[in-house]
Amino acid sequence: MGVTLGRKIAQGGSAFDIDGNYSVGPSLKNQIKSFIGIAGGNLGLTACFGQYLIPTCSDVDGFNPGASVVSNPSKYLHYLNTNAGAESRNIYSVWSTYDDVIGGGCLVWGKVTSRIAGQKDEVVKQSSNWNHFTLRDKCGPDIIKWL
Repeated sequence: MGVTLGRKIAQGGSAFDIDGNYSVGPSLKNQIKSFIGIAGGNLGLTACFGQYLIPTCSDVDGFNPGASVVSNPSKYLHYLNTNAGAESRNIYSVWSTYDDVIGGGCLVWGKVTSRIAGQKDEVVKQSSNWNHFTLRDKCGPDIIKWL
């Protein structure tokens, strides 16, 4: 959840959740040199397909990827992803086809959910040695070039 929350904070502006609307403050884009998303669920999570009653999978502010390939994900993710490149001048992502939290080879409706619109580069791990938490803990050597 850290990537999507961090993206919204960087984008700034208004936001909403099941309790209503609020402001997260002004955009931080010009103050962030590089935004790096590690194992983010930007298009939703495969675990949320059809699971609308689980709070994490909410179709308002959760990781619901949408009911079909042509539908939108949760309202939060939809609005988050309509502002391409709003997080920083330099956007990168790191993800794994073996991410056990995101699941499904990191694909949601045929698209990589960890990619961020407007990104300049990515690191993709394609070994079962790289699960969700291994990415978090051990991708430092891969991302140092972007800092």
